[in-house]
Amino acid sequence: MPAAAPPPQPVLSKGGLRIYPLGGFDQVGRNCCVIDVDGDLYIIDLGLQFPDEDMLGIDYLIPDMTSLKGRENRIKAVLFTHAHLDHIGAVQHLLPQLHYPPSYGTKLTIAFVKKRLDEERLTSQAKLNVVPYGQKIRIGKVEVEYLRVTHSIPDSAAIVLHTPYGKIVHTGDFKFDLTPAGDEPPADFQRLAELGKEGVLAIIADSTNATKPGFSKSESEISATLEDLIRDAKGRVIISTFSSLLNRIQQVVEHAKTYNRKVFISGRSMETNTEIAQNLGYLKAPRGLIRKVGPGMDKVPDREALIITTGSQGEEAAGLARMGLGTHRHIEVKKGDTVILSSNPIIGNERAVAKVINNLHLRGAIVKTNQELALHVTGHGHRGDILLMHRLVRARHIIPEHGEPHMRAAHADIAKSIGYPDNQIHLLSNGEILEFERNGAARKSKHKLTVQDVIIDGRGSAGEGQRVLLDRKIMSESGVVMVILRAYSESKRLVGDPDVLSRGLIYGSEQQTITAEVIHASKKAYEEAVNRGETDRKALKRAVTGALYRYFDRALDREPMVIPIIVEV
Repeated sequence: MPAAAPPPQPVLSKGGLRIYPLGGFDQVGRNCCVIDVDGDLYIIDLGLQFPDEDMLGIDYLIPDMTSLKGRENRIKAVLFTHAHLDHIGAVQHLLPQLHYPPSYGTKLTIAFVKKRLDEERLTSQAKLNVVPYGQKIRIGKVEVEYLRVTHSIPDSAAIVLHTPYGKIVHTGDFKFDLTPAGDEPPADFQRLAELGKEGVLAIIADSTNATKPGFSKSESEISATLEDLIRDAKGRVIISTFSSLLNRIQQVVEHAKTYNRKVFISGRSMETNTEIAQNLGYLKAPRGLIRKVGPGMDKVPDREALIITTGSQGEEAAGLARMGLGTHRHIEVKKGDTVILSSNPIIGNERAVAKVINNLHLRGAIVKTNQELALHVTGHGHRGDILLMHRLVRARHIIPEHGEPHMRAAHADIAKSIGYPDNQIHLLSNGEILEFERNGAARKSKHKLTVQDVIIDGRGSAGEGQRVLLDRKIMSESGVVMVILRAYSESKRLVGDPDVLSRGLIYGSEQQTITAEVIHASKKAYEEAVNRGETDRKALKRAVTGALYRYFDRALDREPMVIPIIVEV
């Protein structure tokens, strides 16, 4: 079936400064924000969003670029803040769609972008540029400046756009960690304060933890807990965390070295990310300390083995879940193993994580989580961090981003607490347009861009994400029934009784009675439609579908998916 035509988008004049998010302003993930300077477009991040629990079978969602169609030649740059997938994960889908505009980021970020493009053999067409911190780069009418911030992955950046209308600061994901892990420097406080003195028109700032009081903890604060567990473990240590938490992985590697343990890496993304980080010098380890899991690891005594694996969110196909089920190719969890989950479950993943923990316990492992020990810290600033950012930058306008509506509302409350009036705090939704006037005032446009869910399911994508998800939800809750009707092509009269196939709908004890009633209801609805003079196949199908919906609602109190098929003979 051909895809539906994209909805019409408002025509925007080329003059002036506008900001419009295409993702990340109604959810955590799918980050993408457009800065429009006299019609020249600067896109910040092309991220993915992992599916919610009810998004059955969906791999992830990506930003909808329909509003930029026909304006690809106006895209001056794609600017990446850091290498997490919710900021770069859609590059292999969207850079080709956008005709490969020049892309910029710090060294590690561009290496991760390149890896995603390599997997689809797209790198040769991309224009990837590494940007050093603290230097202004002229791109069209705008000078772009990358500033160091701390997050849970090295080389994270805030981005400053020096436009003819004023400075725009995009914080990226940030917290103020004064004692970062490893050799990573803290955020560039001095430059942020200088920008505040120079004058900033607007700041687009992370809202993820705006509801949480105080300052977020330093990554170094969990180091002692990890060290104690590694030191005291009598057998193997298995640590599960996000594969992009390179700062965490560096700490684990350092403790493994201290206590004479070899480090084995499990999981494709974990192997890929540690390899890239080692090659670029962001993950430091003596030669031979870090290895891939394999048959040879059994020769290493349990007391000298440490495994870092994916699966901290309970993903069924990831390493930790397979260990818990006993289906991992190389690792069988046993009594004496210490399993450490160095993460917090993302909202919606709690049940999946609990299932993995239970399976590990059943196999005799000692399981440690962040609920009982300090094993994870966030990469996003709490209220204190956000407040400090605004005190440093002192922007005229505050635009809370990166978060669900309640997070951004909490961010707006922070801004109000330090004296910002309502007309200088802008709670945008995806597709809304913030327009700036020459005098520096800003207001929402009466126009809004249409932004749909674009889902990635296997290797394909579809703009009509909600329709696909609704169909799967219906089938998961009430099953599906197919009614096959054979009819003469000329008269449209039925040939015999319809055939009925169902899945996930009818219990064995109901089978004979309900099937007979479905045949009767569908046959009656079809013949009545033909008697009314209907000959259009779609109209005949609608008649059957409506009758069966009414039957299932009345007889079974269910709403299955009904698929009528008419075969002409």
